[in-house]
Amino acid sequence: MKTKIQSDKHIRADLGLLLLTMIWGTSFSLVKTALQDVSPILFLAIRFWIGSLILIAIFLFQKRFFISRDVLVKGTILGFVMFLGMGLQTVGLKYTTASKSGFITGLAVIFVPFIVIFVEKVFPKKMTMLGVLLATIGIYALTSPRGDAFNVGDLLTLACAFSFSFQIVFVEMFGKKCDTISLAIVMLTMTAVFSSVGALFLEKPEIAWTGRMIWPLLITATLSTALGFYYQLYWQPKTSATAAAVIYTMEPVFAAIFAMTFLGDRLTVLGWVGACLIIGGTILTELRK
Repeated sequence: MKTKIQSDKHIRADLGLLLLTMIWGTSFSLVKTALQDVSPILFLAIRFWIGSLILIAIFLFQKRFFISRDVLVKGTILGFVMFLGMGLQTVGLKYTTASKSGFITGLAVIFVPFIVIFVEKVFPKKMTMLGVLLATIGIYALTSPRGDAFNVGDLLTLACAFSFSFQIVFVEMFGKKCDTISLAIVMLTMTAVFSSVGALFLEKPEIAWTGRMIWPLLITATLSTALGFYYQLYWQPKTSATAAAVIYTMEPVFAAIFAMTFLGDRLTVLGWVGACLIIGGTILTELRK
């Protein structure tokens, strides 16, 4: 009976993460559209302030969270890593396509085993190295079709994937030890704080309050940010790291689907081969014994 209960819990968590991954996949096209009328880091700051206030409003009314010193420290760490990842991704979207951004961001799970080496002193298996090789070939094929060379947007997004890999590891480390609501609120608030500072010193803040900026802002702030990161902290600790990482590889697939549907993005045959190699490499990495 206990085994069945645990299995049901894992299934629910996996389905929740899959739904969450689909929501995150849509955000690439939405953000790409919004960036026509707002500077990247300012957009990020407003998005996370709204997301943080939404969670505070929901759970303060229910009196269900308490910010301890431990939660504040861990939430700040998560917020800083999140700011780096989201900031690099958002700026990168100004120079690359939404579909390429989604696929390159999916490389985050490739870096996870190597971060674990540093943190836990556990070395990758042969399957992991094969996955890295496939993903490396795949990213070259994806980002260089028809002479479309690896550009600054691709490089920024690759750095974003590296930052997100730390976020995945930290969620595993902190999610099981901290109250989900409190940790999510601190993480979103600190991401908003770091983004606000970054908007002042790293760019010239610009914004036009148009419909194509406001609606993507509200949708990403509510679904992708407030609910998205809360449920990541809620669901991921309830399943295995391997299952979560494999599910996250579906994000670039959803990103490409929505980018082709709403933005008219197109991938060449070579680009699709690269995308498949990236996904295949990611899955091989996470299916190691």
